[in-house]
Amino acid sequence: MASLQAPLLAALVLLATALQAAEAGPYGANMEDSICCRSYVQNPLHSRVVRHFYWTSHSCRRPGVVLITLKNWEICADPRLQWVKKILQKLDH
Repeated sequence: MASLQAPLLAALVLLATALQAAEAGPYGANMEDSICCRSYVQNPLHSRVVRHFYWTSHSCRRPGVVLITLKNWEICADPRLQWVKKILQKLDH
């Protein structure tokens, strides 16, 4: 029984991380006009996993930047946070 606890815990942690990333994804009907973020990713991403980014629409209620990972996941982040600013700075250079 104890031998199953570690793999089960690891699977639950991975599932929770994947669900959080999916919830923090962008939404909108038109790519140029209405992409907004309902929520932001809670845990900082490492800059090595982010390959590109784009800004959300100015008409959104909250500011947002969509980080695109190496696996093509689109994850909303708060552009006011320091770790997000560092990633954006690195990608701009």
